[in-house]
Amino acid sequence: MTFTCADVPGHEGFAAPVLPTGELASSASAFTKTFVGYQAACSCGWADRRRFTASPEGIKEAEYRWWSRHIASLLAAAPPGELVIKSNLLRERIAALVAERPLAALTLLSQMESWQRALLNEAVAGAREADVSWAQIGEAMGISKQSAHERFRAHVGA
Repeated sequence: MTFTCADVPGHEGFAAPVLPTGELASSASAFTKTFVGYQAACSCGWADRRRFTASPEGIKEAEYRWWSRHIASLLAAAPPGELVIKSNLLRERIAALVAERPLAALTLLSQMESWQRALLNEAVAGAREADVSWAQIGEAMGISKQSAHERFRAHVGA
């Protein structure tokens, strides 16, 4: 049984069987060897340290740990899938407008830049108010924590 979250692609959680040696069983060996419990794990390589009983309740506990210990923090920084789709479509449409009517594209992009800048400042301020670190903000934006701090500190009061 696997667990997924549509807004966090590339992460498939599962209750990994724990062998008597303490190692996690591969899915192929899980049915041929005895195991002593379950541990939450993810297709990205993440594995929780906590172990649960070899029971249906243990599987449920492992799923909860995957959601609460691994996916929750990734989900906090993941944009909703529907907005990603709409953003990609908008980018494609504007690229076509650049080719067909460059002045109209300039007007639209200039308007977008002004409201985008204001929303970006608000998002950073909101993140800081929620005690999000400069490192996390930088990571979400694809820049260093120092760059994020230098760029936005005046808008959020350090």
